[in-house]
Order: sequence, then C-alpha cells, then structure tokens
Amino acid sequence: MVIKTSLAAESLENLYAPAKALSGGSGATLAKLINPLIYNVLIISGLIAFIVIIIAGFNYVSAGGDKGKIEQAQNMLNYSIIGLILVVLAFLITRVIGAIFGFKFF
Repeated sequence: MVIKTSLAAESLENLYAPAKALSGGSGATLAKLINPLIYNVLIISGLIAFIVIIIAGFNYVSAGGDKGKIEQAQNMLNYSIIGLILVVLAFLITRVIGAIFGFKFF
C-alpha cells in the first residue's frame, strides 16, 4: 500500500475541518467538537429507523395471512416509529440544550 507523500504531509486541519477543534487551536470550542458527532449520529439513527419502517411494511405485506408474521411486522413497525420519534426528540433536546448553553448545533 503506497501513501502519497503529499497527502501524508498534509495537515489534518486542512483535510478535516473539525480537526482544528481537536488540535486545540484558538477556535477550539466544545461545540465544534461535539457538533459533527451529534449531527452524524442523528442522521444515521433517522436513516436506520426509516429503513426499518420500510422493511416492516414489506414484511407486513408479504406475511400472507400468517398471524405470527403479521404480529412480528406490527411490532417491528411500532418499535421503529418509536425509534424515529426518539430521534426527533433527541434533535429537539440538543437544540434546546444548545440554546441554553450557547452552543450552535447544526
């Protein structure tokens, strides 16, 4: 595996913007460190919940009248909707906490 010397010599701060906060520069704040982490976790969680809703709907349609499969699909749909609601609530909570402590999330 060959690493280009120009890429290896490049500062991490130039390749990844949040690295400036990690390196302790003058612009390093807690919000800059936490913001990308929270943002990415919320997006991934929302996408997973949405995909599970689609899979649950497919399982419900393809159950073929089997009571066990229908109940399993309904439970899967219920839990995925609850998960999606929790993701939205987590987003709202982070916005409120950010407003209280002065962080600018997203």
